[in-house]
Amino acid sequence: MEHQKQGRGSHGHFLGFWARLNCENMPVIPAWLVRSNLNDPRKIPYLLVWKDERHDDEIKEAVRLARYVEPSNSRVTDDYVELKRNDGSVSVLRIAWRTLPRNGGRALFLLCPRCDTPRRYVYGWEWDSFSGWSNRVRQITWRCRSCARLRYSSEGGYLCPGTMFRAFGNLPRPDLWLPYVFTSPVDAAAAGLCQVC
Repeated sequence: MEHQKQGRGSHGHFLGFWARLNCENMPVIPAWLVRSNLNDPRKIPYLLVWKDERHDDEIKEAVRLARYVEPSNSRVTDDYVELKRNDGSVSVLRIAWRTLPRNGGRALFLLCPRCDTPRRYVYGWEWDSFSGWSNRVRQITWRCRSCARLRYSSEGGYLCPGTMFRAFGNLPRPDLWLPYVFTSPVDAAAAGLCQVC
């Protein structure tokens, strides 16, 4: 697969061939959350909800995370998980286990469906290059930061204040936009996300 690299000028600054959106502002699914779902002895799906705290807790994204069931033989496989959005679209993510260098532990990674690279996080939005706006995003199949063309806030000097405020140090690094996780319909109903009959 061919990867498009961001161009840099003579001083190392990005040239801006496409908009550079921060990954901290995008819905993210961490590998540790998928591992929690796979290790849950109840074998139930999780509801993942991303709310925008700046706009009255408006729900921006909702995903059902579950073990993948092969449609041909209805067999559950532990090598994949299924991510189903509320619009009905389904993404299947392959997972991979890697041995840690010490003490024989194992870590779960999510394989990006686009570049097939093991990653700790996958993102659900990317820059909408067709809109003509630099700040519009669109839903994509869940993929890694590089394939979604996202950056960290610390890239490009965003966390470094101007020379006037340099004595106060850098700005704090923003947190990832992690989802609210619901493991039962009763908890989701208590949060106002659905109704339980």
